[in-house]
Amino acid sequence: MPVWGVALSAVAIGGLIAGGAALRPSTAAEEAPSPIVVFLGDSYTAGVGASDKSLGWVNLVGEAEGWRVRNLARGGTGFASEVTGEAAPAACGRADCPDFGEMALEGSSLLPDIVVISGGRNDIGDTPVDADVDAFFDTVAAAYPGSRIYVTDVLWHQQAPEAVERLTSVVRDDAERIGATWLDIGQPLAGGGGLLAPDGIHPNDAGHEAIAQAVIAALG
Repeated sequence: MPVWGVALSAVAIGGLIAGGAALRPSTAAEEAPSPIVVFLGDSYTAGVGASDKSLGWVNLVGEAEGWRVRNLARGGTGFASEVTGEAAPAACGRADCPDFGEMALEGSSLLPDIVVISGGRNDIGDTPVDADVDAFFDTVAAAYPGSRIYVTDVLWHQQAPEAVERLTSVVRDDAERIGATWLDIGQPLAGGGGLLAPDGIHPNDAGHEAIAQAVIAALG
């Protein structure tokens, strides 16, 4: 081959190599991993009432949003409420069912990108829990300084009574105080229509779907 032919071949091969390198995807362009999302809450958030764990509203939202869900919710718990002793295994499947503050501290080791808080129905009673709500959100602010925080209404199994509306207002004020985003989902189970499990309190599959759709809509 003539010398000039060898030179042109070298140039062509070099261009192909350079072009091939340019076509390779860079690590910077690789898709980022799905966010880790910790859920804190009560039996509704834990998925009680659904026929399968995968049909709980938390899992439905996680699947729709592409989240890696870490659900720490426990039955019988609240901002002040906890279950200990012999009643605990039936309530949450553990030897102790911690209140939301203890739950938040447990979840902080997971270093989540997002935290979703939904609960409070077990705190409805004669004694206000305003101070417990304040303390909980102080704990959340300290435990998750780099996480995005979402908080929902206190959910009820029918039209919410005044006590639930009042607690929801307290929770919303404290959530906004620490810079959390309020998800105004209302009361998805208030319409009835076969949304409750046989116990008449927890959502069934359709009820969990209704809550999930309300949360997804509020997330936008």
